[in-house]
Amino acid sequence: MRSPITIFFVALAATLAFFFEYLPPIRIVHIPFDLDAYHFPLFDYAFQSLRHGRLPQWDPSMYSGMDFLANVQAALYYPGTWLMLLLSWGRQRLSYQSVEDLVFLHFPLAFVLCFCWLRARKLTDMAAALGAVVYAYSGYMCLQMQHFGLIGAYAWFPLGLWAIDQAEERASWKPLWKVAMVSALCFLAGYPPSWVVFAVLAGTYAIVGSTGRVGKWSLAAGLVVAVTFGLVLCAVQVLPAWDATHFRQPEDNYGFGFKEPIFYISYFIPNFFDFGWNVPVETNPAKEYLYLGAPGLLGLGVVAWFMLTGRRSWRPLWSGLAVLVVSLILTMNPYNIPRNIILHSSLLADICRSYYFLAGVTLAASLLAAYGLDEFLRGDAFRGEWIPRRLQGVKPAIVVMGVWAIAEGIRWPEADFAHGWKAIWDPLIMLLVFTFSLFVFRRQTGDLRVWVAAALLVSVGVDYKVFGTYKRFDSSVGEGPRFWPDRYTGMNTEAYKTINAEHVSRVLLGEFGPLPGPTRQVGWRIPQGFDPLLTTQYRELIARYGKFRTDRELEIDPQNAEAMRLFGIRYLVTAEAGASYKKISVDPRFKMVGPNDSYFKVFEYLDAQPPYRFEGGGTAAVRTWQPEIRAFDVNASAPGALRLSEQFFPGWKATIDGQPAPVDRWEGAFQSVTVPAGQHIVEFRYRSRYWLLGLAITLLCLTGLVWWARHGGRASDRVDL
Repeated sequence: MRSPITIFFVALAATLAFFFEYLPPIRIVHIPFDLDAYHFPLFDYAFQSLRHGRLPQWDPSMYSGMDFLANVQAALYYPGTWLMLLLSWGRQRLSYQSVEDLVFLHFPLAFVLCFCWLRARKLTDMAAALGAVVYAYSGYMCLQMQHFGLIGAYAWFPLGLWAIDQAEERASWKPLWKVAMVSALCFLAGYPPSWVVFAVLAGTYAIVGSTGRVGKWSLAAGLVVAVTFGLVLCAVQVLPAWDATHFRQPEDNYGFGFKEPIFYISYFIPNFFDFGWNVPVETNPAKEYLYLGAPGLLGLGVVAWFMLTGRRSWRPLWSGLAVLVVSLILTMNPYNIPRNIILHSSLLADICRSYYFLAGVTLAASLLAAYGLDEFLRGDAFRGEWIPRRLQGVKPAIVVMGVWAIAEGIRWPEADFAHGWKAIWDPLIMLLVFTFSLFVFRRQTGDLRVWVAAALLVSVGVDYKVFGTYKRFDSSVGEGPRFWPDRYTGMNTEAYKTINAEHVSRVLLGEFGPLPGPTRQVGWRIPQGFDPLLTTQYRELIARYGKFRTDRELEIDPQNAEAMRLFGIRYLVTAEAGASYKKISVDPRFKMVGPNDSYFKVFEYLDAQPPYRFEGGGTAAVRTWQPEIRAFDVNASAPGALRLSEQFFPGWKATIDGQPAPVDRWEGAFQSVTVPAGQHIVEFRYRSRYWLLGLAITLLCLTGLVWWARHGGRASDRVDL
């Protein structure tokens, strides 16, 4: 077997070909939705902060300020994020291409780790490679490209299961250091529900074991230690996030599951639901692309055949079957039993999602399919006598694979594929082509075998590509978001420059205005947002001065003078299609900024007040205004209060002339400091309360992890499994 590094680079080259339309010099589409509107702005904010020598502890751009280090989805401590930021260090801005490249990098990573895991289970190279292809390039991975936290965690799952196999084989806890590492990486990738999925699947896998002897409780205990250790290893991220959860109300996000059998049909028929790029997004709501491909279908078919006929002992597959059953139960939520159990814990209800256990279905399918393909390749039961020997040569196989790959490739750009039950013909023909070619591969030796193997993998890759890329769930036209210092797409240049010249006041996004996430990258500060760290105190504040359109999207009436003053709003960005546009355009308190020649309309609120004020007689002027520091020169003719319309968090500390001063709540969600009469310098400074403690714990655990990896396997440390 080639080294994992060599396999990785081969898989990387294949990945670049797989996504060629997303990459230069072609680059006609980009990954849309959450990646460009949510994850990219978070990455770029961290990049800009670090380039300027500042640890991004506070994010003033969303919800009138929020703790950035507590935002797990920023993935600030994920090693892949560090790699991306370091490779981009010489640039002025983080490019969207670099974020997409980071996503694409996880495809070969998932392939290599899955291949090594399957190969370690004594499967042939070809069976392991095809099983890894099912895992890394089939429907689930392509579907989730827009969700970085899912992709980042999912790629590492096989390494954890491989370590469990090693621990069982060696009767030692030593290999479980890899489980601890995977546990940490799954959490640091930015989406805690994916960590929950890994923990549940790894626990299921460990209890059953690779030999199928249920009752490996000592191994399961070691797994609990490893997974928990991995979470403690993330203390630098966990502690700030835990601190922030005290300010938000837990949500019931588990859902009601996917109970309709028709939902799962796309595992077998890739275009049963029409996923063509030109099909409206609203088509087939709540239906997903999950295609397992010809290797998955053939491998699972062989497994099913042998299990039904009892012709083989499939005890080694019990762990895969257990993972599959548990994943389907948690995904389907039968009779709402899983949901009702989870709801007993507000924490689990907040971080568990039925939807994300679909990852376990594909994980189990890759293992089961690899075993089925391995059995098929041995040739004991499927001899292929029905195929004429003159057709079992290399040339017929390569011609058949090439013709079908070309036929699929020709139809791919126009998405010229049938949908509904008529769509069954495409995967059926591919299955027949693949099965025939696998018969031919089995008969070959030497270089001919290598050529057939390469042709097989290419034809399978083409099949995955034509149904899995350049589709409405993972692509949008164009190169993706870009930001310039002097212009904003869809906005008059003069208006854009006027907004950016104001570094203190806030911008209100009206109806049909820009999305909240990307405004973070242009330096705007808005009272709105779209983030799970929306606090309870802020919800209550908005309930008094505005309203929620969804669970996270809120509206503030620009004609509400009290609200405009409280939030320190000076500019409104809306569009002519908005219901309030006509009212604003004739309201004398508003003035349009720049000519009326663009989609986005910018209005200045002429009665605007800054997001701070001094009450009690006197004045306050900005001395320093940075994300983590607000300093003011206060001239108080009498004792009063300096009000700051920035969200209250315990990490905010205040000083008056260098002496500590208590920070009080104002309006339930903002800050206030009582100032005595006279001239004073009042400073607000934010420091995450538990970041340093978390960093110390993380460094200590990292040292422990290195020790575990190097010395944990001594004879005296062995555990009887």
